[in-house]
Amino acid sequence: MSQPDVKPGLNRLLKIGLPLLISVLAIWLVLRQLDFQALVYAFKQLSIGSIGLIICFFTAGLFLRGLVCWMILGRKISFLDTFWGMNLGYLLNTIIPLRLGEFGRGAFLTERSEGNVGYMEAMASIVAERLLDLLVGFSFLIVSLLLFIQNDALRRIAWVGMLVLVLSLAFIFYASQNRLKVIEWLQVRFKRSVFLQDKALPAFEQLLSGFQFFVKPRRFALVFVLLAVSWSFSMLEYLVLQQTILPQSQWWWPMLVIPASAFVNALPAAPGGLGVYEAGAVGSYALVGVDSAPALAMALVVHSVQIIMPAILGVAALVISGQSLETLLGKAGQFRQKKERLP
Repeated sequence: MSQPDVKPGLNRLLKIGLPLLISVLAIWLVLRQLDFQALVYAFKQLSIGSIGLIICFFTAGLFLRGLVCWMILGRKISFLDTFWGMNLGYLLNTIIPLRLGEFGRGAFLTERSEGNVGYMEAMASIVAERLLDLLVGFSFLIVSLLLFIQNDALRRIAWVGMLVLVLSLAFIFYASQNRLKVIEWLQVRFKRSVFLQDKALPAFEQLLSGFQFFVKPRRFALVFVLLAVSWSFSMLEYLVLQQTILPQSQWWWPMLVIPASAFVNALPAAPGGLGVYEAGAVGSYALVGVDSAPALAMALVVHSVQIIMPAILGVAALVISGQSLETLLGKAGQFRQKKERLP
């Protein structure tokens, strides 16, 4: 077999096998010393009312996230289409690994915009929203580590994280306001690097184009606050569960658990973040002395809502667009290959 035949096969194996391996490892870490009787008891504490509240909080946070995406796109597409596209992306991410759902979301937004939004512009807005979401979650994590965790090592890490966060925000503002100047400087500085010239710098320029919405600090502050409120609704989901399953819990625990789970969930894993999200929640709860059984029960409830609700709304988006899931997946793959071939 020739080398060109081997390389695609190996790449495909890595793309599929590595995420599955990470999920299997995460599931093993969660289950290896789990008290299953305690897990069943934790589930028995739940009520229909608590599940209903969790769904309401999740839906409210989802609405705010859709509003943020709509604002980043410059309102060039209707809010409803932006909202449907966002949930369609979430649906695809629960079916296929490696965040391919974002490409399907970009394809959906491009088609629904009727020429107002190009595909690369849609993808740039998605990346910008994801990166800003990361900054908001990182802010919550840093605050929880600095104010509530009595661990010197973690606090040192938090201070370093705070410095990185501040420098990142400063760089985003500067680079967004001086996009052409920054790109020209990087092109001259790394003119001998073929990879940077052909791949990294064009991708970075697209990212900066997605951040043009944030050139004005007021816009950035508004979107940052909306995302922070959206994260707060997610924390309320865990707070409801804590009051039901862990009566002696602390109100600030979700401020630690939600960001930690989300960051761990960003690892390449099985579709839907199966296993890794739960491992992140159980591990972060362990820092505050919560046993794995109630922590896993809460994580499973929240993660289930995070998968089921966007899936329902994503199916609705498919019906609205008049496309089948197979067709949209094909378009997402085509757009992704096109993006990877761009000079």
